[in-house]
Amino acid sequence: MKITTLFPALGVKNYRVFWITQWIALIGFWLQLTTQQWLVYKMTDSAFLLGLLSACQFTPSLLFTLGTGLWIDHHNKRKILMGTQSLYMLQALLLGLLLLSGHETYGWLLFFAFFLGTIDAFDMPARMAFMPELVGKEALHSAVSLNSTNFNITRIVGPLLAAFLLNYLSYSDIFFLNAVSLIPILFAYAKMNVNTPVIQETNKKPLHEIREGISEARKNPIIFGNLLAAGIVSSLILNMGTYGPLFADRVLHKGLDGFGSILFAAGAGSMASGILSATSSTHYSQRFIFTAAGLCGLLLMAVSYIFWTIPALFMFALLGFATILFMVNCNTAIQMASPPEYLGRIMGLYTFVFLGSAPFGSLLVSAIIEYMGTSLGLAIVGLFEIILILLTAKTYSKQK
Repeated sequence: MKITTLFPALGVKNYRVFWITQWIALIGFWLQLTTQQWLVYKMTDSAFLLGLLSACQFTPSLLFTLGTGLWIDHHNKRKILMGTQSLYMLQALLLGLLLLSGHETYGWLLFFAFFLGTIDAFDMPARMAFMPELVGKEALHSAVSLNSTNFNITRIVGPLLAAFLLNYLSYSDIFFLNAVSLIPILFAYAKMNVNTPVIQETNKKPLHEIREGISEARKNPIIFGNLLAAGIVSSLILNMGTYGPLFADRVLHKGLDGFGSILFAAGAGSMASGILSATSSTHYSQRFIFTAAGLCGLLLMAVSYIFWTIPALFMFALLGFATILFMVNCNTAIQMASPPEYLGRIMGLYTFVFLGSAPFGSLLVSAIIEYMGTSLGLAIVGLFEIILILLTAKTYSKQK
């Protein structure tokens, strides 16, 4: 059996180029993210300040993505993505130079987290809206799944590589490596022959067009139900950068190596889930999507009182499997249900919910852990997630 038969999206040449170059860029991303999280934790020794770092990174998605989604609908998505990759490189270089100069402070790290999040507010909705243009709707589920696989394989490699390299390189060197890793994907976007015509400008006011996008999402129960579920899972489950270092250090007593192992286990489970999903060109029902979301909360509760490394890593692997199973089908369902003329705005709304909820989730999760303790705090977070998903599913699970 040909690999393109097993994974339909890889039959598209432009997608193959994108997917291969993403490997390098994503390894650089995980190098920087792991290094930055560990740097802040060592500087502050505070769960709340670590959560505040994540909040600063995701706040721009809350502030800007509704507007950027409209802007994306009216501009060439490939060129937008070339611009965001250039800005990612600039951010990494400036952060590396800051640390090289020896003037790094917690305040500066918050600033660069906000800068990174501002770029994300343009890049993420543009990249998701670009996927149907790149592969077509027939291979969209496969492409979303392969993107998740790519992301999570590098989530395994990146943190482990960061933990290894930090024994020999400085923090600034890691950030410079991330800047270099973005060069191939920038050239890949430049060479792609994908230039789908954009929506023509209208006389409508921008706020009116944004409201039209929100109204389109609100009246479609598939889109709206999945948006709510995405916000719940993102804010309470996917903040592993907030609770991962704390669990590794305070519960498993394994420090940086333990944090890397947690990310490795979660990435391994995510990788398996992504590969499984990528072999299919279809997505599942709303009931299935909500079940996967609820399972995430249950697994977080289960891991919260495990004090031994191997069982804990196994549970984190299952958590990674469940989250990707949810995310792939949630994302695909939203894109399949979205009219093309609203896709940028709805993907902007998805980013607004998915990333914009993260600052509140990071602060809430870190505050609960700080007040209740790591194990009890995570159990409470998992239970809260299950309750919210059940309430959402009660309204939307009947939709196919």
